[in-house]
Amino acid sequence: MSATQQKKACITKNPFLDHLGFEIEKQNNKDIVIKLSMDLKHLNTNKMLHGGVHAAMLDTIQSLALKAVCQSNVAVMNLNVHYLSAIGSGVVSARARINKLGYKTAAVESEIHDEQDVLIAKGSGIYKIIRPAGK
Repeated sequence: MSATQQKKACITKNPFLDHLGFEIEKQNNKDIVIKLSMDLKHLNTNKMLHGGVHAAMLDTIQSLALKAVCQSNVAVMNLNVHYLSAIGSGVVSARARINKLGYKTAAVESEIHDEQDVLIAKGSGIYKIIRPAGK
């Protein structure tokens, strides 16, 4: 299975991520972008993208970026989300960058933008790197 197929399988084998509808838009080497076409199920009572969807998208892109580099499973230990702009329709995309990579932990940041490149949300997280025994 290619790296692209593995990343797509990561989203489709997770019922929650599959339900949300995240898609891999771009992947080359270490650069991964996920997108979400907003639907009524993604909106809160104010008809804006629900904060939980923001958080799930930021955590997902950060995890995928880190997994691509470490070739290991990861688990979020802390996730901070900054909600910057409300949005109620269209497509949003997310990209992440690894700020600090250690053997057991990593610090990752990510951003969500709309189709006009308006910054919707930012996130940062600390992740545990789950390495197989003996590595």
